[in-house]
Amino acid sequence: MKMKKFLSTIMLTMFGVVAMMAQMQMPSIPNDPDVRIGKLDNGLTYYIRHNNWPENRAEFYIAQKVGSIQEDDDQRGLAHFLEHMAFNGSKHFKGNELLRWCESIGVKFGTDLNAYTSIDQTVYNISNVPTTREGIVDSCLLILFDWADGLLLEQEEIEKERGVIHEEWRLSTDAQMRMLERDLPKLYPGSKYGYRMPIGLMEIIDNFERPFLQAYYEKWYRPDNQGIIVVGDVDVDKVEQKIKNMFSGIALPKNPAKVEKYPVPDNAEPIIVIDKDKEQQYNLIMMMMKHEAFPDSLKGTMAYLLTDYMKDAALTMLNDRLKEYAQKPESPFLQASTSDGDYLLSSTVDALDFSILPKDGQAEAALEAVLTEARRAAEFGFTPTEYNRFKADFQSSLDKQYSNKDKRFNRQFVNQYVQHFLAKEPIPSIDYTHETMKQIIPVIPIEAVNAQIKELVSQNDSNLVLLNFNNEKEGATYPTEDGFKKAIAAARAAQIEAYVDNVKDEPLMTTLPKKGKIKKETKNDKFGYTELTLSNGVKVVLKNTDLKKDQVILRAEGFGGSALYGEKDFANIKMFDDVIEASGLGNFSHTELEKALAGKIASATLTMSTYRQLISGSSTPKDVETMLQLVYLYFTNINKDQKSFDNTMTLVETVLKNRLLEPENVFNDSLNATLNSHNPRFSTIEAADLKNVDYDRVLQIAKERTANAAAYEFTIIGNFDEATIRPLIEQYIASLPAQKKVVKSKEVDTDFTGKLVNSFKQKAETPKAMATMYWYSKDIPYTLENSVKATIAGQILMMEYLKKIREDASAAYTVGAGANMTRNDFGSQVYLLARCPMKPEKADVATQIMRDEVNNMTKTCDADKLQKVKEYLLKNLGDQRKQNSYWLGRINTWRKYNLDFDTDYEKVVNAQTTESISAFVAELLKAGNAAEVIMMPAE
Repeated sequence: MKMKKFLSTIMLTMFGVVAMMAQMQMPSIPNDPDVRIGKLDNGLTYYIRHNNWPENRAEFYIAQKVGSIQEDDDQRGLAHFLEHMAFNGSKHFKGNELLRWCESIGVKFGTDLNAYTSIDQTVYNISNVPTTREGIVDSCLLILFDWADGLLLEQEEIEKERGVIHEEWRLSTDAQMRMLERDLPKLYPGSKYGYRMPIGLMEIIDNFERPFLQAYYEKWYRPDNQGIIVVGDVDVDKVEQKIKNMFSGIALPKNPAKVEKYPVPDNAEPIIVIDKDKEQQYNLIMMMMKHEAFPDSLKGTMAYLLTDYMKDAALTMLNDRLKEYAQKPESPFLQASTSDGDYLLSSTVDALDFSILPKDGQAEAALEAVLTEARRAAEFGFTPTEYNRFKADFQSSLDKQYSNKDKRFNRQFVNQYVQHFLAKEPIPSIDYTHETMKQIIPVIPIEAVNAQIKELVSQNDSNLVLLNFNNEKEGATYPTEDGFKKAIAAARAAQIEAYVDNVKDEPLMTTLPKKGKIKKETKNDKFGYTELTLSNGVKVVLKNTDLKKDQVILRAEGFGGSALYGEKDFANIKMFDDVIEASGLGNFSHTELEKALAGKIASATLTMSTYRQLISGSSTPKDVETMLQLVYLYFTNINKDQKSFDNTMTLVETVLKNRLLEPENVFNDSLNATLNSHNPRFSTIEAADLKNVDYDRVLQIAKERTANAAAYEFTIIGNFDEATIRPLIEQYIASLPAQKKVVKSKEVDTDFTGKLVNSFKQKAETPKAMATMYWYSKDIPYTLENSVKATIAGQILMMEYLKKIREDASAAYTVGAGANMTRNDFGSQVYLLARCPMKPEKADVATQIMRDEVNNMTKTCDADKLQKVKEYLLKNLGDQRKQNSYWLGRINTWRKYNLDFDTDYEKVVNAQTTESISAFVAELLKAGNAAEVIMMPAE
């Protein structure tokens, strides 16, 4: 892995670029001038940026350059445990005061208040914080200060958190995690990386003594390892001074322990690891070609920007080839993709990584085919037509980002600054990136990209790693190390020819339909839209916004739906969305269509629900016509693509046939069956059902459901040009076939009544227990007020569960609850749902709390929690109103049911009392419809 050779390609390319830029040396990438970066005397780094989209919001982060790799052998899991303890008591926020205070300003734990621990970094965040009061900013900085140097790590809180961590381990432990954890020592021979999964060892988590945790905290959480990031609607000067005043006093220890970079040894011979697990649903191959990571010292130069671009180009084109190859009947794999980045857990060495889903019994052949395709790219390079498509897509994406530069959310900036601090990633301004790449892309020749892929695809077996996960079952045969070695040798020896890029050089639509007319238009001042009535009877709602300058969204909703079809079509309607997605349009197959859309940022999909068909589309303003052409073709010319269909069906069969090996899927199927009264129309499709899927019949159903455009109403929202879009609507929507008679579905009622309990036991490799409880009523009117009450009730209930089940009882890692109101053509329904993956030994405690808290809410409601939920809902409303999708929903509700769910929202939220919420829950439970589905581990 010689870096000089790796950089030679860059330098050759740089010659032309540097000459173009009239510079004699490799230029540096300047930091965005709008972010203030500073460093305190004790080594702490800070990043501050003012951003007012949305207004009165900010993000507060602290990043630590340490993680589980810094643990000693007797501390395995304590880096992650420490992250949990950051929410359980600190110098200025005792016990759970931090959580409770954040809730009081509308910052929800798990959503806006969170953290993560990885191998070499730990990051904490307080997100979407309202900055309407300076005191809130001060308190958030105080929380960061406590995370940096003020954790209490009290014994009582440690004891509570042991059970929570244990349940997080249980929840995340599936077949692949079990295999990966036991295989890591083989994948990292002689390296600490083989023994540092962040979740750690449960025997340590359950038994460690406090000094071990305190030692890790004091040794590694120190200012020279810490970065503070504040982005949002804040005064940069004031925040900077507050950070200096608050954090400068944290002392840097004498002779601090060095944060080491742990190398990953080369392997002269391939590392081949084959494993199996009874719950692994499908066989999987990962082939990795290790190479040196790009040096941090050069990440701030143009070399990194160029390398990143050329790598992106090469891997995108190779992925397109692998996707196309999978459509061939003779392909031994169903899916394959490649990426380049960290080698598994380690940031000190990178790898070109191939993920392969082989067809049954063809693991070795799949590996050979993928490696052969990689060789084909490395030896012959890519074609000019492939590269032209990539460049067109890349430049369109670049323009899309740039057009929306003034309306970027805070988190987009935060993520950049976190990676700049932790990994030296460059942070240029979007103006610099846009201008520079626009100049560079035209002068980077395809030869440079071809040289890049040649560098990445190894020509021998050194530093090659192969990991193979298999489904374990009686009588099965598995790939062997010798078999894989022969496959690799065969791929390396294969006689190959250059790839031929078959592409149709014709427009999406060669003949345009006869234009219709806009016959009538009506303004709606309440929601600021215009309703157009077209000559074919179709109605189109237009709302022009600049909420996202790069976005136009479309929704066409039509009467009909799967309820029109009977038992013979159950398999067809369940697979409808996937089959249509796998099809082509017009004169193009599925693969040809993807190529034809190069350089266009436009998409459309056709899906079907119980009572409706939906055509959804999105595009940039300049590609609206392409989006409307796709919509037109879904109505008039879906193209049968047998190869794509066959590949899709084989892929679905592979995923389905063993899905019930995973206990969570068994639980979900049981829940679905219970709530839908075991109606086969709504059961999960099984592998055995696939033989009943008829491609021609699915296409016929699609044709029937799109035969009458008058059954649809179109809504188009976004940054479109009014004068441009109207002729396009006449061309592609007013021209659609339509009849006056609209076919509507009859009601399909599958709701259970009364009280149901479905309790069962399920054997699993890692014993798991889960419970879902569901209450519903059809007697409560569908109104804004009742919708608000339902949302509030669900969120209060979740807060009660988190406090009593997770924090007090340590019976679960997570617990969820929510309530909602829905309405269709036949009536409305309000439901309350609670879900808890729980500790088996404490299942009785968890389920009893789930029942009790719902019943308690019929009598009383915590006033403090009610106020916190109100704060959260009102804060989020401002953010939602900045989304085109929000207005799509509100207009849809207004037009369907003559209900305004926006104008009085704040007033209705503020009007809610503890009495009104309790009365609402009592009314909901009065219907007497309740279901419990509980899964316990079998012996």
